[in-house]
Amino acid sequence: MTTSSPPLPWASHSAVKHPPTRRAIHRRLIRQAVLLLVAWPGFFLAIVLAVATDAESFIPILARGIFVAPVLLPLNIWGAVTALRMHRRLSTHPWRLVKCEVVVPSAHGWRPREYDPATGREMRVAAVLRIGGDVLTVTPFKRNVSVRLTQIWCAGPPGPGAVVSEPGGARPFRLARYKGTVPNPVVSAAS
Repeated sequence: MTTSSPPLPWASHSAVKHPPTRRAIHRRLIRQAVLLLVAWPGFFLAIVLAVATDAESFIPILARGIFVAPVLLPLNIWGAVTALRMHRRLSTHPWRLVKCEVVVPSAHGWRPREYDPATGREMRVAAVLRIGGDVLTVTPFKRNVSVRLTQIWCAGPPGPGAVVSEPGGARPFRLARYKGTVPNPVVSAAS
């Protein structure tokens, strides 16, 4: 039984006009904006109020938060910048189909099974893709893709900085160069 991938949206429209893509990217932008404009100011306001009112019961919790904030706030800013870059790329380029290969970053070159016999579900692995001659991975956060993935939707030129999605366009992500080691591609005798 073969499954066909969803048809590509019109090439004359930007990728962000595709409804599943638009929902996904707008949800991501709203999440980042709420964190930056509501959650962080609220957190810092709680610290100021706890110190001003001498609420000793909250001080241990807030002290831990003060040590975590210098790590989490830059990550939140980085996520927001990445979401804005992704939105810009999706707004200016249409989706197009690009051939790819899922690469398992292993010195042994093993390939995982397509299905997990225990659950009967399709196996998903970390998104390390070979597109053309480049080995690329997801940025800024990890994403898993199907082991059987052979084509991917791409907005913009394929390579570092491109926005891609599994066919359907509902889960777009950005690509960056993979810095780890991967096995060499298998070259067929016919080529």
